[in-house]
Amino acid sequence: MVVGGHGPVAGPEVLDANRDYLRWVQHLAAEAADSGLTPLQAAREADLGAFAGLLDAERLVANLHRAHEELLGRPGRDAMEIFAELVAYKGGRLPTCLA
Repeated sequence: MVVGGHGPVAGPEVLDANRDYLRWVQHLAAEAADSGLTPLQAAREADLGAFAGLLDAERLVANLHRAHEELLGRPGRDAMEIFAELVAYKGGRLPTCLA
C-alpha cells in the first residue's frame, strides 16, 4: 500500500509514475541550471506532458527548487520566498488543498 502526500491511497502501481516524475524534475532542474533559468522560470516554461493532470501543479516550483539545491550543492531560498513563487505560478491565488 502506498500512501502518498497527495492523491488516493494506492498500490505499487504508482511507484513507476512517481519515479518518472522525480526524474523529470531532476532533468528540468539540470536544464534550467544550464540555461540560467530560475526554478519559477523553468516551471513556467515546462511542458507538463504526462504530469499535467497532477493535483496542485504549482508544487513543481518547490520541487524544482529542491532539485536545484541538490544539483548545486548549496542551501536553498527561504521557504516563504518559495511559497510566494508558488502563488505567482498560479496567478496570485492557490487553490484549496485537496490532499
